[in-house]
Amino acid sequence: MPLITLKDVLKQDDGVITLKNINLTINSGSQIGIKMSPEETRQLFDLITGQTTVSSGNIEYQTTSIISELNEDGLYEKMTVARYIKTFKKIANYQDDINQHIEHFSLQDIWQTKINQLTPNQKKRVSLFRMFILSPKLLLIESPLINANDDGIKLYLKAVDYLRSQNITILFSSFYIEELLLLCKDFYRYNGATGLEKIEVEDESTAEESANTKEFHPSKVFKVACKMADKTIYFSPNEIDFIESINSVSNIRIGDDYYPSNLTMNELENKLTHFGFFRCHRSYLVNLQQISELISYSRNSYTLILKRPAKEKLPLSRAKVEELRQLIES
Repeated sequence: MPLITLKDVLKQDDGVITLKNINLTINSGSQIGIKMSPEETRQLFDLITGQTTVSSGNIEYQTTSIISELNEDGLYEKMTVARYIKTFKKIANYQDDINQHIEHFSLQDIWQTKINQLTPNQKKRVSLFRMFILSPKLLLIESPLINANDDGIKLYLKAVDYLRSQNITILFSSFYIEELLLLCKDFYRYNGATGLEKIEVEDESTAEESANTKEFHPSKVFKVACKMADKTIYFSPNEIDFIESINSVSNIRIGDDYYPSNLTMNELENKLTHFGFFRCHRSYLVNLQQISELISYSRNSYTLILKRPAKEKLPLSRAKVEELRQLIES
């Protein structure tokens, strides 16, 4: 069942578009992650919680039971964890015994500790417990694992699983796709030029099943696969800005992020040439649609300026100049 549906949402701030083309359905029980900047996260959370209004488009609500948490949000630092949680228990008029939930948030050993003495990992779990007591249908959480160590990540994921078992839906945002891979099942990326885009991700188990299943696949469909943790992300060629070889690893560049590919530069060149990619240098493959300018600093020095990422500069081999001009001008 949809909890929130955003349709063609656009937001302007002082005449500048800060969010656009937001189309998203948040279903009850879904596990959604969105890769976006902190500024974009703040705008999106404010729109969903109703703290600000959309400039165009609309948001349909099946629930108003929504709580958001940004990284800049603080706790009552001088309180102990016990007093802090009990204060919100009273505010929320929460009737259940909170002691039965403490173990799920791994707070037993710090229950009587002041919050200002806690680690960032521990504070995040305290905050998660507070939000749980307020009994929301939907939580919006920004980058909770950003300062977490391995143990902190495991304990936070344990608490998140408990919230989901209690029918609480969570949408996470982060600037880092690696973080979202740990937290979510469905992934999106906000692109300032085009809006919200779905990222295709396949689990290792699903990938093995697919490999063992003989099915017809259209011969002209091609996506670049990049391994991240135990998942594989697939990118369409038109999403890719350029590809750079770093220490013999082909790195897919999309926006400000790099994603390593198992394919060599030669393999990628063979597969992507038909999709408008050009080997401008032995270490670079560029999407021709992203080229904005060709600059010659001397007779032997050429540089390509890209539209995105903003004014990125790529080297152009002298031997490739004429070939590129023919491709672009033909």
